[in-house]
Amino acid sequence: MSGETKVKVILITLFLGLLIVNLAKKRKTEEPTEYETVLMTEQREIITDDDIVKISSGLVQPVLYTKISKLPSLPPFEEKNRFINIILPAILVAKYELDQDLTRLNSLLAAQTWSSEDSLFLKALSKQYKTDKIDLLQERLLTHPNSIVLAQAAVESGWGTSRFFRRANNLFGVWSFDPKEPRIPASVARPDFQVYLRKYDDISESIKDYFKTIARHRGYKAFVEKRKTSNNVQELVPLLRSYSERGEAYTRQILSMIRFNEFEQYDSYILDPKYIVAKAIMK
Repeated sequence: MSGETKVKVILITLFLGLLIVNLAKKRKTEEPTEYETVLMTEQREIITDDDIVKISSGLVQPVLYTKISKLPSLPPFEEKNRFINIILPAILVAKYELDQDLTRLNSLLAAQTWSSEDSLFLKALSKQYKTDKIDLLQERLLTHPNSIVLAQAAVESGWGTSRFFRRANNLFGVWSFDPKEPRIPASVARPDFQVYLRKYDDISESIKDYFKTIARHRGYKAFVEKRKTSNNVQELVPLLRSYSERGEAYTRQILSMIRFNEFEQYDSYILDPKYIVAKAIMK
């Protein structure tokens, strides 16, 4: 082998060596050190009723619907079925997200050290739920049976026909007092002031706000206390009498809605696990 050939071989060997080292370094930096669980939701515009996924089993696809204002009127039975197909996925998405917050909160309690991100998370959660007491936060992040949410949503939105639901994804007619947040004016103005209704990006945000309202308001303290140990609809619903000025007449209506429409069958429904995936966190 000539001297020139030897030099070329050495240079090629050095080049390949450096290339292998750089690739190894790059691979090492790209390897995830942690994973997070992510729910793969889908936002879908409703052009026709065919765009709505029919719920036919206990595993529900996490679809969040938009353009609900374009829905035509249907006969009562079909209207109810459509309402359930639209609302139940949003309930499950909202409950999943709240459960994720609760899981993270519980993991922080078991951790010896916190990151700055953990501290910010706890601070934001404390602000949302109006308490810095960990035990109260845990209590307020709990949710309740799907049947109760469905019945209240049906009553408050007229089975999804209300203006504030169709125009603002606002299932429960929540008022807005902040001119900086998205909102719409109420259709009927009061003599002394204009009422505004909060506008949400999607239905699940409205449902999360509903859960927060119940969790924070003193009028539902007995309800929140009871749901720590019970998912019994017959025990829970009577404790929601403060939700309406109608009191016990309102809770009787909710129980009647649940019974007549067989809503309790949906209490066992969950999000389809195939839409819950592990996503790598690159460090």
